[in-house]
Amino acid sequence: MSDIKKYYNAKNELHREDGPAVTIYYKNGAIASEHYYVDGKVHRDDGPADIWYYDTGSVLIENYRINGKSHRECEPAIIGYYGSGMVKSEDYYINGSHHREDGPAVIEYSQTGEVIKERWFHHGKEFIPSPEQVNAYRRKSGSTNTVDSGMET
Repeated sequence: MSDIKKYYNAKNELHREDGPAVTIYYKNGAIASEHYYVDGKVHRDDGPADIWYYDTGSVLIENYRINGKSHRECEPAIIGYYGSGMVKSEDYYINGSHHREDGPAVIEYSQTGEVIKERWFHHGKEFIPSPEQVNAYRRKSGSTNTVDSGMET
């Protein structure tokens, strides 16, 4: 990293309303990361508040934050990408805690897009989902793979 550009409000807090308050650059001049602040807190209403880039310019990580906390309704708050642009990981957060009502809150993908790991959370507490929860999620997401509940009929 070679250069950092920062914007402040009258209270000397990181703040900018029309763009990132902090931009960090690679030595080659490409943007390494952008961070949006309002009144000293990482915050952005209309997009990711933190964006990190590969030195090639493609996005590495996006983090949606409200009042300093990772937060996004019904969509992942943190999205990681492979250099190819394919999604590497998705993390769902509400008010700074891993949380998702209808599926896994952490999903990791292979470079070909296959799901390689899922973790389920409710208000920051990890749990093992029931077969019914997994099957409902998979039906909703279009997967034909189901989990056997182990119950005989």
